[in-house]
Amino acid sequence: MDERQKIQQLFQFDLWCNRRLAGLVMDEAPFPELETCISLLSHIINAQEIWFYRVVKIPAPDIVIWGKHEPEELTDKAEQAHQKWVDLIGDHEADLETEIHYAKTKGQNFQNSLWQIAHHLIIHGQHHRAQISLLLRKCDIVPPPIDYIYYTRLDL
Repeated sequence: MDERQKIQQLFQFDLWCNRRLAGLVMDEAPFPELETCISLLSHIINAQEIWFYRVVKIPAPDIVIWGKHEPEELTDKAEQAHQKWVDLIGDHEADLETEIHYAKTKGQNFQNSLWQIAHHLIIHGQHHRAQISLLLRKCDIVPPPIDYIYYTRLDL
């Protein structure tokens, strides 16, 4: 498996996690931390969208980083963001070493390679999914196993 395929697999893992948590959140609703869980899932999706538009240098639609999606839209929105990244990484014309120059929302300028940004998105999502798992446990809801190694053991 080459580097491009490995990154695509990580995005597959990311989507698998988001689907599992979105489904559980919907199934268990209502519960005290529901709105926070929806906010965190929405944030993961919004970050992927914002970063995609930074990378491809297309003006982004109005995406608010902490904007909240409707619970029933979470899976569809996650799949749409996921597909953009899988297609971009899969495009053999896209060089994973390309330095992407971008400005953060506060105007600071930075640069990172495409592969670094892709890895950031996966790690960022897992960070917030861990927060969601803690919130679920706080509400006596057992979160699904979403560790990467668990994902690799599945016959998908």
